[in-house]
Amino acid sequence: MIRNARKRFIKDTSGAAALEFALIAIPLLMFTFGIIEIGRLLFMQQQLTYATDAAARQLYIVPSTSTATLSSAIVDDLFLGDPLRLTVTVGAVAAQAGTNSFQTIRLTVDYDFQSVVPELVIDAVPLSFERTVIVAN
Repeated sequence: MIRNARKRFIKDTSGAAALEFALIAIPLLMFTFGIIEIGRLLFMQQQLTYATDAAARQLYIVPSTSTATLSSAIVDDLFLGDPLRLTVTVGAVAAQAGTNSFQTIRLTVDYDFQSVVPELVIDAVPLSFERTVIVAN
């Protein structure tokens, strides 16, 4: 009787599909979430590039624009970005000899991209963008 039960258990294939799915599900989900996170990273990079270019244009038009105004303009251009992870730095570059009629301003935007699922894909990716604006004195 035990021998017959053992043979029936070995020949039974009723849960094979569930077992195969359980073995494939974890890599499939990791791959899917990886694609989504890489897409979010590229989307955020494109948004920050556009926001940095817009802030550099604003700085070119009005060179006395404050860092707070530039930061708020960049935050307004971000969609689904966390403003607390954004750092905007505006600094003057030392003028070269004989170029007193122009001023060089460097705009640096740093953003710490955080993954939604940090255990599965990526933990944090620093994004940094820099623009140099040359304005007349």
